[in-house]
Amino acid sequence: MTTSILQRSRAVVAVLATVLLCASCTSTPPLPGDLKVGEITTGRMIGPDGQITEESRTTLFWTTDTFYASVATDGSAQNVPITARWSGPDGKVAAEVTKTISPSGSTTTTFEAPPKDGRWAAGDYKVDVLVNGGSQGSKDINAR
Repeated sequence: MTTSILQRSRAVVAVLATVLLCASCTSTPPLPGDLKVGEITTGRMIGPDGQITEESRTTLFWTTDTFYASVATDGSAQNVPITARWSGPDGKVAAEVTKTISPSGSTTTTFEAPPKDGRWAAGDYKVDVLVNGGSQGSKDINAR
């Protein structure tokens, strides 16, 4: 009986150690400088200022729409890669755009993903925002 409890205890400790190791492997790298990532906005149109227009902000799209995503940042850093990666209903990457920014203060970076072959597959999508390769947030959207 005591051997069984000891074996179970060892198994629990081994599982916890594995979980802790895996969690540290997927941690988000620190952002450069004093950069902070704020709101992620999605919409159907961008205005002359290069930002998503207030009236077109949405998470619901037509399958023929271009997906737009904007990312608010605050702080200063130099030559920072920022990526918007859209995953489709099948879980595969449907589109990906990377820009390099050197913000000084509040900045908004806008990304666009036109539909491949003129039409997106209907269903649920997710846009992930990565800075220096580390995830900084995501937003769920849907194409009908």
